[in-house]
Amino acid sequence: VDGAGARTAPVELVGLAHYLEHMLFQGSQKYPGVSFYKKQIGLRAGRCNASTAAETTNYFFEVDAGGFEEVLDVFAQFFVGAPLLDKSAAEREIEAVTN
Repeated sequence: VDGAGARTAPVELVGLAHYLEHMLFQGSQKYPGVSFYKKQIGLRAGRCNASTAAETTNYFFEVDAGGFEEVLDVFAQFFVGAPLLDKSAAEREIEAVTN
């Protein structure tokens, strides 16, 4: 995501891009469940990751070709759907990005 990196947040919100990188993986309204995305990746012999750089946040996944469309829909919901941004995960993810 261009323009959504570590240096693009206001000073009072340092770490916001990294925090949101983590929070998006917590599920969406269409596909709720903290582990749903990673389970779908695993079922299709894949892998996924994300990273926050100075000016961008990068997400990727890789799966067998037969599972691409299904996983792409799950992935897309983080951005075009309604990510959950689950309150129960908020404190855990703050801890993860600050340590």
